[in-house]
Parts: sequence; structure tokens; C-alpha cells
Amino acid sequence: MSDEMEEALGEAELVEGLERKKISGKKLVIIIVGLFVAALTAVGAVTLFGGGDEVDPADEALEQMAEDAATQRDNAQLEEDQPNEKLKLLFVELPEQLYNLNTGGQGTSFLRVRIALEIDRESYKADINAKMPRILDEFNAYMRELRPEDLAGAAGIFRLKEELLMRINQAVAPTRVKDVLFQEFLVQGS
Repeated sequence: MSDEMEEALGEAELVEGLERKKISGKKLVIIIVGLFVAALTAVGAVTLFGGGDEVDPADEALEQMAEDAATQRDNAQLEEDQPNEKLKLLFVELPEQLYNLNTGGQGTSFLRVRIALEIDRESYKADINAKMPRILDEFNAYMRELRPEDLAGAAGIFRLKEELLMRINQAVAPTRVKDVLFQEFLVQGS
């Protein structure tokens, strides 16, 4: 029986040795991967924070182009702020509009508005009048989708003014409208 015990002990040691090798193999892989990640991190840090004060000529050229563009933008802004034409407060009245609001088939509801557009240059007035069909088309497309509840309260009116202002400025660009003023605003439903 001692031979059998020795054989059993030998097999147990062999199995234990194989298990030890598996565990140590996993640990070795983990250690190698960890070292690889650490090396990549170190290379990335050196690259990011600079290993020296070398400046790439392409980067210098891009920085100079960005500075030139900023200078040109600032000069253009100064010219726009100080135009030859004196700024003044002007209004362009739009014809009275009547819109059928979207009620989802639950009766009818109408919006009647008279709007004035605030501009600050006389030359804009002619441009606005020339582009009036485009402005009215933008209004028609937007206003017909409004529901009566969209116009409820001061917040509804404010949102409507902001939306119309954005649409007008897109339609008349590069001319700029400063504000949309409601002269008359009547929602009627049945």
C-alpha cells in the first residue's frame, strides 16, 4: 500500500504543480499587460507634455493663420460698428396677416397679427421691402403649424417673437433685423 500511497501523493503533487503553473501563467500575463499599459502611458505623457521645446513649423503656420483671421474679423467688426451710414431706429411695417391655426381638427382658430420689424440702417429698409415675399412665406410656413396653446401667455408670445426673428434674419441675410414688434395680436377660436 505504500506504493499506492506514494503514487497517489505523486499524482497529487503533479496536479498541484500544474495548477500552480496555470495560476502563475495568468499572473505573468497580467504583469506583462500592466507593464505594456504603463509604457504606453509614459510615452503618451511625454508626447502630450512635450519631451522638449521643439515647435513644429506647421503648428506655427496654423497659429499665425488663426491670429491673422482673428485680426481680420476684429477689423471687420470695427468697420461694421462704424459704418459710413449713420445708425438710427427704423421700422418696416408688414401687412396685416391672418393665419388659420392648427387645432388638430377640433374646430377652427385664427390668429390676426400686424407686425413691425425694427432695423437700424436705411439701406436695410429697401432690402427688407425687396425680400418681403420671402419673409411672408417664412411666416406662413411657421404660423400655420402653431396651435392656440403655443401662443398662451407671455412665454408663448416671447417664443413666437424669437422664432420669427430667427426666420426673418435667415430669409434676409446679410441684412439684419433687430426685433419683431407686434402691433396687433389677436387669437380667435370657435
